[in-house]
Amino acid sequence: MDSEYGTLREYGFWANVNPEVPHPRWSQASERVLGTNERVETQLFNGYGAFVAELYAGMENEKLFM
Repeated sequence: MDSEYGTLREYGFWANVNPEVPHPRWSQASERVLGTNERVETQLFNGYGAFVAELYAGMENEKLFM
């Protein structure tokens, strides 16, 4: 499914919140801090794992998450 922001097949939800899921065109292992050139390790669930991880338990293999 295409969207106005790109191809959803290329970059699913699970790839967005899990730095260990490789993106086809770049690494997600680190990210740049806004307003700086500093790079930090990307955190699972974008650092909100303690609050949201249980919402997604067992869904890692769902089509939406690949």
